[in-house]
Amino acid sequence: MAAGDRLPGLGIFSLIEAYFLQRTIFANETFPIVCLGTLGVNLTLLGLWSVIIYPFFLSPLRHLPTLPGFLNHGKIIFDSPRGQAVLNWMKTIPNDGLIHMRDPVGQSYLVATNHQALLDVMSTNTYDFEKPWRARSFLARILGFGLILSEGHAHKKQRKALTPAFNIKNIRAMYSLMWDKTNELLVEMEKEIKLNPMEGTSPTEGVGKVEMCVWGSRLTLDIIGPAAMGRDFRSLQNSENKVAETFLSILEPTTEKMAFLAMNVVTPQWIAQRIPWKLNDVIAHDTQFLRELCNDIVREKRESLAASKASAEDLEADILGTMMLGGDFSDTELVDQMLTFLAAGHETTASALTWACYLLTLYPDVQERLRAEIREKIPSAESPITYNDLESLPLLNGVAQEVLRLYPTVPATIREAINDSMVAGTHIPKGTRIILCPYAINRSPLFWGDNGDEFEPERWVDTDKNGNRVPNNNGGASTNFAQITFLHGQRSCIGKDFARAELRCAIAGVVGRFAFEMQDPKQEIHIAGAVTTKPVEGMNLKMIRVEGW
Repeated sequence: MAAGDRLPGLGIFSLIEAYFLQRTIFANETFPIVCLGTLGVNLTLLGLWSVIIYPFFLSPLRHLPTLPGFLNHGKIIFDSPRGQAVLNWMKTIPNDGLIHMRDPVGQSYLVATNHQALLDVMSTNTYDFEKPWRARSFLARILGFGLILSEGHAHKKQRKALTPAFNIKNIRAMYSLMWDKTNELLVEMEKEIKLNPMEGTSPTEGVGKVEMCVWGSRLTLDIIGPAAMGRDFRSLQNSENKVAETFLSILEPTTEKMAFLAMNVVTPQWIAQRIPWKLNDVIAHDTQFLRELCNDIVREKRESLAASKASAEDLEADILGTMMLGGDFSDTELVDQMLTFLAAGHETTASALTWACYLLTLYPDVQERLRAEIREKIPSAESPITYNDLESLPLLNGVAQEVLRLYPTVPATIREAINDSMVAGTHIPKGTRIILCPYAINRSPLFWGDNGDEFEPERWVDTDKNGNRVPNNNGGASTNFAQITFLHGQRSCIGKDFARAELRCAIAGVVGRFAFEMQDPKQEIHIAGAVTTKPVEGMNLKMIRVEGW
């Protein structure tokens, strides 16, 4: 009989032998102790490997300048303002583009600090680095899995389909919409001032109280609505607009929301959403409303287009129409994109306008010179404008650029290496997390010198050969990576030119019409926010109507 013929028989006898051996072992009361002991030894060895042996003796990152302690990554989340700790590290820790830190379980985090490191992460090897899945899953509850949260092939496809809607020609064509909405803002703010006059003044004097965070959010929501989806929310005229209230509720800058964000980043969503935390119900309720709204808009748009047999030119009137024209998105994907543009498309500029007003209260001389520049170029708020009217104003552009530099809407973000990669000449193992911190980079002495923390609009102004003041686009920095408010490369913000145009219009309108200062000059402003940065106390301004414009 061949050896192969004997195997079935041997297999049966082996099974019988294994059965009796199993009964003997389990009958022995020492078996559970042996198992638990073996498990304990293995866990101990795993812990030693993960926390001590690999990080300190074998990791290719072990030679980088490393922050002592294990709680530094937590400082980035709860820092106030978020990014200040990173800026301090950049200023005090000698490095060649990367600063290293570890969390309590040995996970490596790197802070990118120079041009080469930023270039490698955001451009050269950008698809080697993705937003960590847990953070993406949480943010998707608010933003949907649109362009901001998509990765890899999905991101490339979406970016290609959406790019035509954001070319410079289309952005410049939107200036008239932005300027019209800015005029609506000025009208409604004047009504607010009359209803809330400052103490000791009458309603007819044009001196009153305004909370700028709220007005900024309403303005930008009423711009992104028509621009993105052909829907005017008219939140400027309606103080009880549910869309505006929902975003203000979600993005309210509280310590509790920061803790909630941290919990969602470290905990899988299937667990995080079951934790009995009131914010889970708030987020679920608010995001359900926004998703249903976007669903209704997509459905109505399809029905309208089918009924009217709209032309390609009609479809391209807004971003949603452009996406439908391309045919690259299902209705579910369209809803995700609308959620993304609705949230990110208005919050960036709303935040920037708020901080612009704050900085101009701190520098009243700049506010006065800016008002004079605006009024010299534009006869009145009702005058029609072109893109060149605003893009050519040197001080206006300098103020807008400084605001975006000093107060980036998202002060810090994170990436995780999905492959082994290279950054600033260092081998980066898969799983390493890299922190990109716009707040710190935008103020870093490496790029901006000793006055990187200071508000200096003139750094964005040059003098041409004829002695005329003209805007520049670099602020005197030697690299574009000195300012990463909108990031760079393939993952840069697709709406950055839209946001800049929107901000120019808003600042020009508000400064042209009003002089303003803090209601309480002694009030200290604190920067916070789970997703974006806002003043915790709000931005309570004393507004004064300046006649003649």
